[in-house]
Amino acid sequence: MIISIDGAAGTGKTSVGLLTAKRLNFQFLDTGKIYRAFTLKLINNKVKSFELRIISKFLETTEIDYKYEDEIEEIILDNKNVSSLITNKSVEQNVSQISKIPEVRTKMTTLQRSIVKGKKFIVVGRDIGTVVLPHADIKIFLTASIEERTQRRLIDKKGESYQNVYESLKSRDQIDTNREVAPLKAPKGSTIIDTENLDLGEVSNKIISLINYEPTI
Repeated sequence: MIISIDGAAGTGKTSVGLLTAKRLNFQFLDTGKIYRAFTLKLINNKVKSFELRIISKFLETTEIDYKYEDEIEEIILDNKNVSSLITNKSVEQNVSQISKIPEVRTKMTTLQRSIVKGKKFIVVGRDIGTVVLPHADIKIFLTASIEERTQRRLIDKKGESYQNVYESLKSRDQIDTNREVAPLKAPKGSTIIDTENLDLGEVSNKIISLINYEPTI
């Protein structure tokens, strides 16, 4: 069984997905971390121009592996664990630009499908129910106002101003919803959940209520 959870940055996809995976004893995949790993590769190689000819060269030589064991995610980039490096500010500022490139999305979509094939997974991202796994058994789309999402992000981004985080989310929303390939939108047949006034447990309960599956906790 596959459960897809899509939504904009700050809607709670990862936190809710991890909790629900734990409760259902499913595996978990945050597809955004796959894109972050490739973005990190480009940054580490001091790639400043994101032209297709340059991107294609790195796509051919980059290996990204994903592991989820004991409720811990590990992102392996070219045989190195980069889990703690893919959330740095430079990656944050560039990942949306990199992930909108069609050739990058094609490569990463193939990888994501191979990771979850034939297994019980909760998969979170921005195009899971629409493009990556359109035949997912359950499709969820999370929403929340940009003001609420900004407040949530500020908890993790100590030292950042409200305005900077707000503008960053606004810019990312625009890129994600207007890109030509796999734009962010609610998948056909998905259940839309507004997370604005709900805690993680309440959102998780709503997801679990949609399936005939008994949680382990």
